[in-house]
Amino acid sequence: MKIYHTPSLINKRHSILERVNAVYCFRCLLVIALTSFLLGSPTYSQENVGVIHGELIDGKLDEPIANHPVTLNIHRAGDIAKQETTTDADGHYHFEKLPIDMQTHYSITTTYDDTEHIEKDLVLSSFVPELVVDINLGGTTDDISKIRIKTYSIAIGFESELHLRVGLLSIFEVFALENKSTLPFQTTLNNEEGGLHFVLPKGSAVFKPFSPASLTFNPTNGHVILKKPLPTGEMEGGFGYNILANGRDINLSRQIPIYTDEIILLIPQGISIAPSSKEFKKENPTQFHGIVYTRYVAAPETGFTVGETPDLSLTASGLPFTKQGSNIGQMVLIAVAAALAGGFLVAAIFTLRGTQRSTDNSDTTDTTQMDTGWLRKLNDSDLENARTARLEFITMLDALYEKQDISERVYNRLRKEQTDLLTEILDQRKERGIDN
Repeated sequence: MKIYHTPSLINKRHSILERVNAVYCFRCLLVIALTSFLLGSPTYSQENVGVIHGELIDGKLDEPIANHPVTLNIHRAGDIAKQETTTDADGHYHFEKLPIDMQTHYSITTTYDDTEHIEKDLVLSSFVPELVVDINLGGTTDDISKIRIKTYSIAIGFESELHLRVGLLSIFEVFALENKSTLPFQTTLNNEEGGLHFVLPKGSAVFKPFSPASLTFNPTNGHVILKKPLPTGEMEGGFGYNILANGRDINLSRQIPIYTDEIILLIPQGISIAPSSKEFKKENPTQFHGIVYTRYVAAPETGFTVGETPDLSLTASGLPFTKQGSNIGQMVLIAVAAALAGGFLVAAIFTLRGTQRSTDNSDTTDTTQMDTGWLRKLNDSDLENARTARLEFITMLDALYEKQDISERVYNRLRKEQTDLLTEILDQRKERGIDN
């Protein structure tokens, strides 16, 4: 019997064809399997709808919260629709038949003990058509490791030429922080409970909170305190105060109460002040509403740890302090943006003040009257800048509210304040005949 041997080339081709066929069959089977999986997935996928449900819990009492309102916000293509429900006797809430698509996400809000709670960025999909979101209200944590300041910005300003010459400066401090815990943060410092504790430098005076307005100052220990627990998620805020330079030195140093990624110093160009520490690196200038600020940034690799005291001393190169370049006059115009911290707006602080300050605890009405007096002293160009700044601030508030980055209560209060101040500006323009 003759034995015929297939040439080696033919054997190789036959082997290659077998592998190609095997790969092709595997792909076919994979497609069939995926199709079967998708077609055999739960009813939610077939109907392209899903469910979000959960339980409201009183963290202090460790009990469910019955008969309590819960709001579901449906975010789609820039629009927000709302659904409302009430928890049952066991504290459970339920939202069903919710659309599942790539352009839709959800958030849940509820208010308890005068504190608004929000669960953001809830996403349903064909693979996860059901979300269980339990919300613990009233409970707190004191784990400081969960709190982080992304950016702490300190801006230097002045209220008048006289204040500048004698070394009396206005300091504006703005922060963007994050509570990574699932519970609001609260701690005790010097027998005072609070969600935030900041230390002001020695010699500071005339404290003024910007946001949240509930920030208070204890002159006995020099602490700024937010007495309510710090909510979960991200938060922006700020405050201001005055400080008198000691000769050529301005010392803003104090202990860091919260781990901080970076500290930024903003100094108007032309003012002969600069940080003493080499840790602050000079970066490109930043312009806010026509005023150019020199920007110094300190961002060590390990950040600033709790209890650390960074060198925040400043040195003036001349006495009295001098200002060159464009005439800022007697108007302080400062807006600090959280683009420095990664795209979140921290605050826009716009103040028009006279050389004579009224009482430290003046209310909103007093501030408006003080602004009105200074509006009459501004030239037409500065008045136009003031109008533009107010409009920009109102636009910013509207954008934040649409994105639900601020509560309705805060939005209404701030928008009313800014609208009233804008009205005073527009009335002044009409008196001068600028607007008919």
